[in-house]
Order: sequence, then C-alpha cells, then structure tokens
Amino acid sequence: MISLTKLKGKKVIWIGDINVDQNKINDLDYRKLDSSLKSFNMVQTIQNYTRVAKRGNKFTHSTIDVIMTNCYSDFNSSEVLQEQIGDHYAVQCELEFKVEKPPSFEKVAIHDYNSNNIKAFQTYLANLDFTPLFQSSNVDNACLILEENLNKYHDHFFPIKTVKKHEKFIYKPSNESLHAIKTKKKLHRKFKRKLKKVEESNCNSCNICKRCINAHLAWDEYRKQRNETNRITKANKRENLVNDLKSKSAKNDLKGIWKSIKLATNSSSKTNTQPKTDEKNINAENLNQHFCEIGPSLNAKVPLFNNIKYCDFLPSKNTNCYLDSFNEVTSESIKSYIASLSSNKAITDQ
Repeated sequence: MISLTKLKGKKVIWIGDINVDQNKINDLDYRKLDSSLKSFNMVQTIQNYTRVAKRGNKFTHSTIDVIMTNCYSDFNSSEVLQEQIGDHYAVQCELEFKVEKPPSFEKVAIHDYNSNNIKAFQTYLANLDFTPLFQSSNVDNACLILEENLNKYHDHFFPIKTVKKHEKFIYKPSNESLHAIKTKKKLHRKFKRKLKKVEESNCNSCNICKRCINAHLAWDEYRKQRNETNRITKANKRENLVNDLKSKSAKNDLKGIWKSIKLATNSSSKTNTQPKTDEKNINAENLNQHFCEIGPSLNAKVPLFNNIKYCDFLPSKNTNCYLDSFNEVTSESIKSYIASLSSNKAITDQ
C-alpha cells in the first residue's frame, strides 16, 4: 500500500487474487486490508463467490478475486462470470468513459453562403420595409436598430456549418499573395482581350501594327506579374512550413513533423523505386554468366590512355603474395597461436 501514495489524484483499478477472503469480515487480515483501502478512498466491488474448492467431502466458497478502485462512480457494472480458470471464476467490470480520438481533419466553423441562402436573403431585403428607419429623428438609434436586424437575419439566413480542413493544406495564402494572384488573373484577361483583337484583324501577327504592339506589351506585363506571383507564393509556402514545423516541434509531435516534411518535398511513403522483375524470366545460369563476364565487359569499355592497362598497376609475380600458396593448419599451430595471446584478453583457461 506504500506505493499508492504515488497514485494520489489518479484513477486506480486493481484486478487480481489477493488471498484475503472478502466474506470473512471479522478476520484480522480483512480488517487490515479494509482500513488500508479506506485510507486511500478505495472500495472492493466484487461481492459474489469467486473460488470454489473441495476439501475432503466439503466445498468451500471464498471471494479472493477482487476489483479494487477509487473511481467506482465510473463503473457501469462489476460482476463474476461463469467462465472458470482452474477453480477460480473470472471477474469483469464495465466502465463508462469516452476515448478521445485525434481528428484526422481539422474542423473549421464558417457561415453557409450557398446560392440558395443568398437568394433568400436578397428576397428578404427586397421586401423589407425601411420606412420607420427613414422617418426616425434619432440617426444613431436608427443605425443601431438596422445593424441589430441585419446581424440577426444574417445568422438566420446563413447558419454556421462545420467543414473539414485537409491536413495537406499547409499552404495558407497571405494577403500579399492573394493580391498578387488577383492582379495576375486581371493581366491575363487583359492579354486575352488584346490577343483576340489581333486574331480578328487581318495583319497576320505582323508585330508592327498598334494591335500587335499592345498585345506584346500586355504579354510582357502579365509575364512579369506571373513571375512575381510565383516568387511571393514560394516565399509564403516556405514561411508557413517553417511556422508549422515550429508549432509541431513545440508539441513534440514527431509524426506530424515527418508528415509536413513529406508534404513539402512531395514524397510518398508508398513509392517503390525498385523495378518489377518477372519471376518467369529469372535464370540462374544467365545470372552467373553475367557476373562472370561483368569484369571483362567493363574493362573492354574503359578507354586506353598511352597504352596503359590495369595489369600495369598490379604487383609483379616475383613479389611475395599471401594468396600464392596455402600452408596446412595443424593442431600444434593453433595451440601455439592461442598460447601467444595476451592474458588480459577475453579467453577461457581451457
């Protein structure tokens, strides 16, 4: 029970065999255990017999398989099952709690601005009578009433809905990036209009007339804005990625960090770069032949330089080479080698 001091303030459930019969309330061991449990606000929840043993011609019943807890209010039930393990019955308890699973998508609350809601709100505003507001002598009071009514019916016609935000949407465009994208689209539409005028004319893209010159100027203007937009977008993505990694590092979310890195590098964990091999085409003889001929074939592809071959770099046959000859290994040579080892090495005496 001394270890229970470390569990104060926590929910504890003990299940097991304690060899103290819970039916013998006058027994000294039971009283000691009961007082210890009460000092830690714990109770024993099993009341029926959990063990039936035969002694001679008699059967003894005892409750020694118990469930002890300090959170009995979270229990739905606690009972003895009919399944036996030896001469012991199994016990079980059902708890009432919810396991919070991390959401796979981030949820965002927004107003539902679909086309039907917008049309309904327009119809309501068209039929609204603003005469009392126009005839009001207090302008401030009229503005407050108008604002309250608009906010009220705005929430009525455009209710809040929850949408899922995919985890791959790390890129959150800044105001500068949105403005650059808007300007790029505007200049692209301008270039399309100028190009259409050139196609409608009979100059056949002469590059001399006023229409062709205006089309070229519109293209140059769009191209500069496109390059600037790409620069701003890349810088914005880089900044968002750094902020995302910092926030996940502060939470020690290693799994999230690797996900962000994979999304940023456009790499997939399921990518298999190894080529597929048809098992029917595997031939052991061809494979051995390939490795036997790989040396000469590569040597034939290496160009000669001043008629120097790789053999010129090998030692001459007159030099001592350990692989020229093999000496017979005897038991005496092995014993002499072992005897020559230092005594401080990790070897046995025999």
